[in-house]
Amino acid sequence: MLGEITLPILNANLEFDEVRWRTTRKASYDSQLSFVGGGRKTLLPAGTKLFRLVPLPNGDYFHGQWWMPEKTFNQLKNQTNRASHGGGRLLRNQIVQGLALPSANQLCVIEIELVANVFGWSGIASGLFDKHGGLEQIFLPNLPRSGDPTFSDHAKISGTFWLKF
Repeated sequence: MLGEITLPILNANLEFDEVRWRTTRKASYDSQLSFVGGGRKTLLPAGTKLFRLVPLPNGDYFHGQWWMPEKTFNQLKNQTNRASHGGGRLLRNQIVQGLALPSANQLCVIEIELVANVFGWSGIASGLFDKHGGLEQIFLPNLPRSGDPTFSDHAKISGTFWLKF
């Protein structure tokens, strides 16, 4: 199409060693330790849906680098829906324990859809931060537009969901 801008594939020219220290915490940590055996560079095609927990929906959705693939999120959601008790608290606890992330008071799920192909690093979460690990996770740095964590050229918000306690 005339005038259509083609974006370069996000993170295509980067190796994990160049991004593994880019965390959102004040005290950075080595993201490689968050994966069992390290993360593998993975092409995530446009249309891919990714999920993560946040404390509150504040519009700063693209700032975090850690995401769950749709398959992992749906598996946990289905397990929670079959449970006789727990609801949102059970889902949050399963996600927090299964991913190698620092603890936080997450109350909301963010769903994004990639609108362009991107490279991220995927793998099984380790037991970092005294968690169980074992879930598939995606490390996706550089997603927000530079200087504006509320917008991404490579993804759009598909939904936000409150966890029912």
